[in-house]
Amino acid sequence: MGTEKPNIQDNYLNELRKLEMPVRVLFSSGKELQGIITGFDPFTFTLEVKGVELLVYKSAVAVIAPEAQRRPASTS
Repeated sequence: MGTEKPNIQDNYLNELRKLEMPVRVLFSSGKELQGIITGFDPFTFTLEVKGVELLVYKSAVAVIAPEAQRRPASTS
């Protein structure tokens, strides 16, 4: 049985998703989005921006940085 290395990218994205941590996504083009990561796969992730879910290709992203605060708990 081979020993698998931890996948840093998946661990990082999963932690941000579970914590519902607001993130800033900087694209290679210089554009920027802020939102919540709601899911991911090997090539894409979904980002909720102002109530709209966007599909983002990882290959277009330069940096994903968490914002300073955690998303407020839902009151519903």
